[in-house]
Amino acid sequence: MRVILCLPDLRERDFCKKRIGELAKTDCIETTIEVREPGEIRKNPGRFADADLIYLGFGPGCDGIGLAQSLREAESRADIVFFTRDRERVFEAFDVSALHYLLDGQVSVSKFDEVFRRAELHASQRTQASIVLSCAGEQRRLPISQIYYFEVINRIVTVHYVGGTFEFYSTLSKIEDSLSSKGFVRIHRAYLVSQRFITGATHSEITLADGTKLPIGGRYASNIDLS
Repeated sequence: MRVILCLPDLRERDFCKKRIGELAKTDCIETTIEVREPGEIRKNPGRFADADLIYLGFGPGCDGIGLAQSLREAESRADIVFFTRDRERVFEAFDVSALHYLLDGQVSVSKFDEVFRRAELHASQRTQASIVLSCAGEQRRLPISQIYYFEVINRIVTVHYVGGTFEFYSTLSKIEDSLSSKGFVRIHRAYLVSQRFITGATHSEITLADGTKLPIGGRYASNIDLS
């Protein structure tokens, strides 16, 4: 579970870091906690889009609502929790689909724990239907239902999904092993395709829902239903 803390108040940051660490240990959940500055998220929100849980606050140079908007625009599905003493922005949290708005000094430890465990459950549910890919320190969690196909060239794999692409190092055989039960089929030594997106097929190529045409390798022809 990837947790991001972007909290300008050091005391609030330390409390969250310590309490989350204790909960992760108690619940036996492998968790990474990253402390990030507002500028890092503003500059490249996509870098944090695959996080499971993000705590945001308010302070000089830190507009939690603005950061949350940037993350949502980068298609982040993370649970966002505001942890702050600032009462004034609570209603704006609804606009960025925040999981909760916790008021420091008033929220009980049990409530803090409850919110974290709710996010923990959401992360577990997302993981069951997604795949996490990594390259050069960047991680991308993609819903399996949105992946069209994987393409490999010189050990660099490109995943083509609804809304974009992402490159990483792996082998197609390894990915095939992990996704064979998820409706993916090998059609060529260079292509692994989601069957749900195949809209047409001949003896030499398939057509996907987005119009992409991919060749069928001779040894893989039996994997495709041409009826």
